[in-house]
Amino acid sequence: MFGKQKSAVTVIVKGGFEEARLRGDRRLGTEHLLLGLLHHEESARTIGVDLAAARAALDELDRAALRMLGVEVGDLPATPRKHPPVPATALTSSARAVLNQAIRATTVKTREAQVPRHLALNLLAQKRPDPVAQLIDQLGLDRAALHGRLA
Repeated sequence: MFGKQKSAVTVIVKGGFEEARLRGDRRLGTEHLLLGLLHHEESARTIGVDLAAARAALDELDRAALRMLGVEVGDLPATPRKHPPVPATALTSSARAVLNQAIRATTVKTREAQVPRHLALNLLAQKRPDPVAQLIDQLGLDRAALHGRLA
């Protein structure tokens, strides 16, 4: 009929790897997992942030870090450079832990429906200096309110 739908976990993880590649990052981090969650429509609605806004916030964090080092970056090209894919095994230890916790919190039967929620909760629980904590703050997300919607 309509073909097989991709699983939520596949959409999120592949989206995270794609975001890392687009940014030219060599590893998938927790910030990429948050961007990957925004590739999943239901998760994006729950979080209340669109992908473009999250990308812009992450770019601003990068610019701020460079300014702290005395480097001023001008306007970036609208079309990103072509970067090679990020290897499937290239996860930061924090990203691997968050993803594993989300999977372990589910059963095989509930995994499809529950991993996105558990992943979002685990990402919200991260503290600075983890990049996703900085991104959540940059986006102005209310952690308590979002936690309440997800729990």
